[in-house]
Amino acid sequence: MKVIKDLVKLSLVLLLSVSIFSCSDGEDGAIGPAGSEGPAGTQGDQGTQGNPGDSGDPGTANVMYSDWIDTEIPVLVASPNTVFDIEAPEITTEHLDTAVILVFGQRRVADGATGAILSTNFQLPVTFVSNGIYRAQILSPSASDKGVAVVRIRLDTNDGTNIDTGNYLQRYRYVIIPGGQPIKSASAKSTVDYTTMSYKEITELFNIQ
Repeated sequence: MKVIKDLVKLSLVLLLSVSIFSCSDGEDGAIGPAGSEGPAGTQGDQGTQGNPGDSGDPGTANVMYSDWIDTEIPVLVASPNTVFDIEAPEITTEHLDTAVILVFGQRRVADGATGAILSTNFQLPVTFVSNGIYRAQILSPSASDKGVAVVRIRLDTNDGTNIDTGNYLQRYRYVIIPGGQPIKSASAKSTVDYTTMSYKEITELFNIQ
């Protein structure tokens, strides 16, 4: 009887072992469907604003300038003052209202040793003790009798005597810098005061040849 019970117990153990191994060796089941998307997270704080960049160099694309124009003021003038006009069709009414227009005079002398021509440039107005005051006035197309804008060069002697070296400055040129402010307006000057700059500074700033 005891033997029979032992056999029964052994059979039950064997059956249980077979069941366990059969379950552990089965294939994996199919992957279930994906769950629904969760709610969006809260937005992060805005970052601090960066420092402003440095100002760019002045542009040169719109800057215009004339060639050097020979003076028409003779050496001797039987008057203490005289003028001559340079036609400037590039200068518009808009330029007169918003641009900076500079006028330069040039004195040219020959080097005594080499004969080379040496040039010195002056922004007008300019005063020479022995020659007088050279000024430039810009006339609008409607104010001139030539149908275009005019750069008027005027020479006045310092002491009221007649002009005897009218060609002390032999050539002139003008430069138009759009987008500035009227140079005659003390309350609305451009950021850079071009009227205080030398010819060399202007030509280097705007790449003028």
